[in-house]
Amino acid sequence: MKKYLFLLLLFTSSFLSAQDESKYLAGAVPVVDGKVTFTYTFENVQMSQQQIYDTLLKWAQNRFKTEEKQNWGRVLYSNLEKGQIVCQGSEYLVFADKALSLDRAKTNYRVAFFIFPYKCTMEISNISYIYREDNEKLPAEEWITDEYALNKDKTKLSYGVKKFRIKTIDLVEELENNVSKILGSNTESASLPQQQTVKPVISAKETTITASNESSMPGYKQIAPDKIPGNIIKLLSEDWMLITANNGNGFNMMTASWGGLGHLYGKPVAFCFINPSRYTYQLMEKGDTYTLSFYTETYRDALKYCGSHSGKDEDKVKGSGLTPITTPMGSKSFGEAWMIIECRKMLSQSFTPEAFNDEKLKNEWNGKPLHKMYIGEIINVWVK
Repeated sequence: MKKYLFLLLLFTSSFLSAQDESKYLAGAVPVVDGKVTFTYTFENVQMSQQQIYDTLLKWAQNRFKTEEKQNWGRVLYSNLEKGQIVCQGSEYLVFADKALSLDRAKTNYRVAFFIFPYKCTMEISNISYIYREDNEKLPAEEWITDEYALNKDKTKLSYGVKKFRIKTIDLVEELENNVSKILGSNTESASLPQQQTVKPVISAKETTITASNESSMPGYKQIAPDKIPGNIIKLLSEDWMLITANNGNGFNMMTASWGGLGHLYGKPVAFCFINPSRYTYQLMEKGDTYTLSFYTETYRDALKYCGSHSGKDEDKVKGSGLTPITTPMGSKSFGEAWMIIECRKMLSQSFTPEAFNDEKLKNEWNGKPLHKMYIGEIINVWVK
């Protein structure tokens, strides 16, 4: 059977046009313990472990699903506590598609993610092919490894099976690029020389701040303000946050996308903006501390709700479905947040029409109630 198949491959391999094949040569297909295994480590991921997990699970559920005549697959296993997601992929590798000739093979493979805070590893293994619908399963170990797919000198691809090697490497690179894009990370491949990477931080220059001694928050670990993860512009403009203020007698939360982090008067600070028309404004004016909390995409509807309903008129906690928690210092937040920044009010200033330098903005906000800016010293940061 294999002899017949090899002759067929020789006949059909003419689909490959002249191209640079250097990246498909020796070392391009790693073998670990006798198995073809592509391993990629995604470094500098500016997300918590839970946020990485949620992002990858959503991507996997969309990528590995059955589509008629195209892709098949599913998520086999997912466990947030263990930080693992395992998927089964199955799709066609199309070698040539002409009017009277379709040359393709069906490939099956497994993708496993191992997730940690700010990084994760992806392994692609268990690769096999079915070249004819009635043909046997062909393991990658006997078709695309250096031993089988390269000539004796390891300088050229073997003509009969090179299309399998090329298309498999292209598929693996596509998966790696997709994951790297959604995580916004640098990637290190186990099959290539690794480069040293430096993890960027949002920081007040080189100052490391010691947070409050009140550090006990079940389910969270405390980090210093200069270790806050994430791109704050993306976290605010795309992911949003909740501002939660309380006056000792009650609390309220509101969704916000205006704000930032910085360094002021020698302290790490966070700043946000609240319109006087919001119920949270009243509590913010009377309280001393407040929290800024961040959530994964899973809680998008809850944040939409908190941004469109007033706690003055209804029970927003019940309506949002979020779980209130209290920090050791008495501030309020919610247990679904992957990151909580606790602040103590330091400065506040209301906007005035005269403060606008941008004429377009000045006209846009003419006659409307203007926001008040609150700058708070960051006193605690918790992440999951």
